[in-house]
Amino acid sequence: MRFLDKLKKCISKNNSLLCIGLDPNLNKLPHIFPREKKSILEFNCSIIETTYDVVCAYKLNSAFYEALGARGFEILKKTIENIPDEIPVILDAKRGDITSSVEMYAQSVFVEFGADAVTFNPYFGVETIEPFIQFDDKFVFVVVLSSNQGAFDFQYLRCGDKFLFQIIAEKFLGEKFANVGFVVGATRGEDISLVRNLSDEKLFLIPGIGVQKGDLEIALRYGINRDKICLINVGREIIYASDSGDFKQKVRLKAIEFRDKINKIVERL
Repeated sequence: MRFLDKLKKCISKNNSLLCIGLDPNLNKLPHIFPREKKSILEFNCSIIETTYDVVCAYKLNSAFYEALGARGFEILKKTIENIPDEIPVILDAKRGDITSSVEMYAQSVFVEFGADAVTFNPYFGVETIEPFIQFDDKFVFVVVLSSNQGAFDFQYLRCGDKFLFQIIAEKFLGEKFANVGFVVGATRGEDISLVRNLSDEKLFLIPGIGVQKGDLEIALRYGINRDKICLINVGREIIYASDSGDFKQKVRLKAIEFRDKINKIVERL
């Protein structure tokens, strides 16, 4: 099944635009988990078990698994295998390199790990996305406008009458890039509209809600496309909702809280 079809089906089934970030830090796990690498998988599976009917997708940042060495790659693969097949999986790897290297990244992300989508760093040029988009049932999110303060170092550079991030987004418009969306940080506020104005159909993956204090209402106002969908990613505020034995219940309640808050805002738009 194509990524967008899978996503829309999950959005409809769970009535949710919430994407949970499974970015586990061994030092931040609830105290009921031993401080051992193998606890990461148990923690992830607990999150999935208690939220699978509340989300429309899961996003896994590969850095949190790569930091664990070879065992981390095993945990990443097993975590993806434990996510129900009907729920899209985004591997937040921000891969970008020359084309021959990206061919290997595409093989890794889509074949070896079995992710449905990947995040992509466009710095090496438009042509380097080709190995990813050749998997026509998969999806690629180009990092256009990031949620961190460092976004202002390069992404806001003026290029004539436009910002660099607008020019990057323009490069990935058109039918050729039908299975390409954009990462646009919620912390960028109304600047999200500068990307949305380029296309009313592009799917946005929006991080920066929760701990990073992005404005959810503004993110949704400019983030949802003509189909009234986007992906609102929340990680730490949900997965670390409790440090005690009731963490599964607290995680579920926090996920439901975010899902319902998102839905109420969308209903008003």
